[in-house]
Amino acid sequence: MYIYDTTSEKNSNPIMMSLHSLHKNFSSIRAFVDVGGKTKYCVSCGNTATQEAIFTVDGATIIEKYCDSCAKKEIK
Repeated sequence: MYIYDTTSEKNSNPIMMSLHSLHKNFSSIRAFVDVGGKTKYCVSCGNTATQEAIFTVDGATIIEKYCDSCAKKEIK
């Protein structure tokens, strides 16, 4: 997963950096309900996602989807 820095009006080339290198502050977790009919997958292992974790990263809100077992490992 990547985040793009497009805050500078003078910078025509956005900066891309990995979210894994930024500090994520855990905010909350909730059950993931598939509303659109498309299966979503765990960001850690690729199994079907059942949980949504909400993080803040440098003022942005990031939502990542996890399976139950990875949510227990990843969310501390």
